[in-house]
Amino acid sequence: MKKLHLFVLAILSLPVVHLNAQTENAHQRTHSFYMTWGYNRAHYQDSDIRFQGKDFDFTLYDVSAHDAPTPYETNTYFNPVRLTIPQFDFRVGYFLNEKTSISGGWDHMKYKVTQRQRVKIDGTVSENFVPTYAGEYDNATFDLAPDFIRLEHTNGFNFLRFAIERHAELWANKKQTLHADAMLGFSLGAALPWTDAYVDNVRYVNWVHLAGWGTSGQVSVKFRVKNTFFIQYQHQTGFMNMSNIIFMDDSPNRASQKIIFNEQSISIGAQIPIFIKGTPNRSDQ
Repeated sequence: MKKLHLFVLAILSLPVVHLNAQTENAHQRTHSFYMTWGYNRAHYQDSDIRFQGKDFDFTLYDVSAHDAPTPYETNTYFNPVRLTIPQFDFRVGYFLNEKTSISGGWDHMKYKVTQRQRVKIDGTVSENFVPTYAGEYDNATFDLAPDFIRLEHTNGFNFLRFAIERHAELWANKKQTLHADAMLGFSLGAALPWTDAYVDNVRYVNWVHLAGWGTSGQVSVKFRVKNTFFIQYQHQTGFMNMSNIIFMDDSPNRASQKIIFNEQSISIGAQIPIFIKGTPNRSDQ
């Protein structure tokens, strides 16, 4: 993670060295890169979670969950070695032309099943799994208690996604130094949860793993200074299909669920004109 912090800081400083060069195009973005870093909040629709193993197979229906934002502390949110502790978004993009870009990045959300809620349960809970709740259930009402099972993707409900994006300018001042843009995007990628679970009060902390796939749509508003630095608000609605959630070490026991989520994020970013001759930001307008 420390290498990622240093990489982000180094790349975000690159546009500064280009500000005094010249170019024929006053506001060129084609063939330039951009990078963003920000923090998010996430909200989840109720989902069904199926737990399967050697001698158990049951489903919890309409399970509620919430995110788990890190309480604000300057030493966490602005400390280069602690940036990845909160729920964060990191992206690198490339402009194919003035209005179209492609990007790849990491959305680090957090997902936590709400405890002490009433759900429906169907299937078999074995003596070897949780003896206290062993039995056959047929769409029964069930009070989800901490001594039964707790499921969290709080070390990371991660979405590694690749996107295609379309940009449109909404407003610019007379000197063309300040701009407001809108962006629409579509993403496809991998679901990589880092799951923390308790079964019968025994904790299982699992490593990040490929659990499935996801897709999403994004809409954002960006306020930028020429083509150098910007701040962006983004809303993302997505679907994650996870059929291979490791929740009890790396045993054959698995969980599966499909999650619809909404994410809001605020990011800062910079254009990186590596493949542009001169600078995309002339001041002699």
